[in-house]
Amino acid sequence: MARYSADGFIVSDANGVVTDLNSPLEKLIGRTARDIAGHSLATVVECACTANHRNSNGDTFTPANFSIATGDNPNVHNATLVSRSGMDWCMPTSHIAIEGENGQIIGYLTVIYIIQANSVQQAQTEFVSTVSHELRTPLTSIKGFADTILRAGDRLDVSQQRRYVGIIKDQADRLTRLVEDLLAVSRLESRKLQLTIRAIDLNEAVQRVCRNLSDKARDHCISTKIPAGLPAVWADADRLEQILTNLIDNAIKYSPTHTTVTISARDINLNPEMVEFSVSDQGVGIPQEHLPEIFTKFSRLDNPLVRQTEGTGLGLYITKSLVLALGGHIRVESHAGGTTFTVQLPAATLEEQAARGRG
Repeated sequence: MARYSADGFIVSDANGVVTDLNSPLEKLIGRTARDIAGHSLATVVECACTANHRNSNGDTFTPANFSIATGDNPNVHNATLVSRSGMDWCMPTSHIAIEGENGQIIGYLTVIYIIQANSVQQAQTEFVSTVSHELRTPLTSIKGFADTILRAGDRLDVSQQRRYVGIIKDQADRLTRLVEDLLAVSRLESRKLQLTIRAIDLNEAVQRVCRNLSDKARDHCISTKIPAGLPAVWADADRLEQILTNLIDNAIKYSPTHTTVTISARDINLNPEMVEFSVSDQGVGIPQEHLPEIFTKFSRLDNPLVRQTEGTGLGLYITKSLVLALGGHIRVESHAGGTTFTVQLPAATLEEQAARGRG
């Protein structure tokens, strides 16, 4: 047995009686191999997987529905480990049959993936902590100004009341955007995103998004360079608009006033099956060492322009996930004085549209 592995291992006989376990598992559950030896595997691991297994007497020796795997590709399921302290852990687990020379099962190896579980648990903990912080900020403002209005409303003049109500509305809008982004992340990660794919005119989509963002872009120049005759793209209209909105909105927010945001598009000669469009700004740029991080959840750069701009840190993560869901690619290039996000999506050429129409 891999006694020095960081993951946990339990060896049991053909009747499901534990014969040995390694030290990482001993430390995790607070029991030694001597304590567990001779006891049923069910005293350590509780599973709900796919099949019941019985010993030679016909008694269930593993908890109900414990999946048995064979070969080099064991099934992995969540299992609950029972510790001496009464604390339980849910961890990925494989239960692998050990066969003798004649093919008869002579025992079982149960693998507890401690490292994988710890990584997932840490990621979940960090995600919940970050979401809690992001929710707390607008809620604190909403509660604070609402309390002030209720407590001293008759002593506030009309301009003060309007300002406080305006702050409450702005923070409520911020809260709404965060919840919508979290719901989008949930749909993307659970693969429940509904897509209606059709041929979409990219120029029309860009112009529609620019009109929607015209108020935010009052202090910027928006330039579009989309050639006539550009093939349509295969995409979901709402998701394409969300991608464009996130990229153009970011370019506006994170670049100084009176600078230009450019949206351009082109055919890709080397890959005619794709259409490429880019969103470029004249902002402060992104340091090269931070480029790999910008598409991760809750990633926000630490610079004055970003700190003074509200955001959830989920926009680019959602954008990349949507691009991939549509069968495309996204990349970023940045230097002092500007950043460019480039997206490639499948082209809906007339031939392709005709072929799909016949299908």
